[in-house]
Amino acid sequence: MDSKQHVFDFLANPLGQTPVGVCVLHGSERFLKTLAMKHLTGADSDLSVTKFDATNSKWSDIYDELSTRSLFGGDGIRIVIVDDADKFVSDNRDRLEKFAEGQGGSGLMVLVVNSWLKTTKLYKRVDKNGLQIDCGPPKKSAKSKTADPTKVSHWLIDRAQQVHGFELPKQGAQLLFDLTECEFGRMEQELSKIALFADDQGKVPIATIKQVVGGWRTRTMWDAVDAALAGDAGKALDLLDLIFRGGEHPLALFGSLAWSLRRYANATEEVMRQMRSGRKANLPAALKTAGLGGWGGDKAPDQLKQIGSVRAKQISQWLLEADLQLKRSHSHESRGRFVIEKLFLRLAKELKPA
Repeated sequence: MDSKQHVFDFLANPLGQTPVGVCVLHGSERFLKTLAMKHLTGADSDLSVTKFDATNSKWSDIYDELSTRSLFGGDGIRIVIVDDADKFVSDNRDRLEKFAEGQGGSGLMVLVVNSWLKTTKLYKRVDKNGLQIDCGPPKKSAKSKTADPTKVSHWLIDRAQQVHGFELPKQGAQLLFDLTECEFGRMEQELSKIALFADDQGKVPIATIKQVVGGWRTRTMWDAVDAALAGDAGKALDLLDLIFRGGEHPLALFGSLAWSLRRYANATEEVMRQMRSGRKANLPAALKTAGLGGWGGDKAPDQLKQIGSVRAKQISQWLLEADLQLKRSHSHESRGRFVIEKLFLRLAKELKPA
């Protein structure tokens, strides 16, 4: 077994023999850590598992638990899970280094942490003798700081089938990724809701997924986007006002908005590629490639034409500008609303392209 694994790979394969020594579950996603803990402790019915909250536990308590045989018998190794263990690791680094070197007996100590630095001696000891599971979102590359939507989407599709018993379309997986901002606990909750609408063949239409995920605010957002793309700025702003009065924060709203508008930007880029290669522009094919064919219906070609090529080519830049503003200069709710409204006015041709 590789000492360093992403949790997706760890969960995809049978654990086999339970490891001993130190296992570190690190990263930002609590839900993924929970799945990793279940995978570790569910491999053997003879295992004796004890969980400690590190904020209220001492080294002696945890070490004694690892060294004590179970009162209820069983030949499996003892597992101690130390939750919220960042400070525990800092306070007991020397002891943990010795334990990870193999001087701690035959039990398994599972450290659940947020931060896990590669530059420490403990990291190197665990890398050599233990197991390290990255429980953050998978990245596009080792140097990337953003989640890989393709890897997350594939995982969601597999989990929908294997755990929830329905077939999640690729567009549905991408929708979950965008609307939840890649929060795995929220995506799991949405999968549970979507599963209730699956038919006898385990299929759920993308239109139903759109209605289920995000509730009435998301449905109203689709209507607002349609109004803006049809050139009706007044209706679009009225619907936006309804959403904001319902308590939605502009930054949270931006996820569903960006998911929708990126398809039009991608379709425009596909048309440009067709023309650059000497082919005749094929708008229906471009819309399908961009993911609009499955749910955009007959409105998508007219909407893209209404936006116009000049504006359509700037959608990606507008989205980038809005994203940066919402996370920085316009992070306050009152100013963030202005960013969303300006974006809708641009789409509806009420504002000239920048």
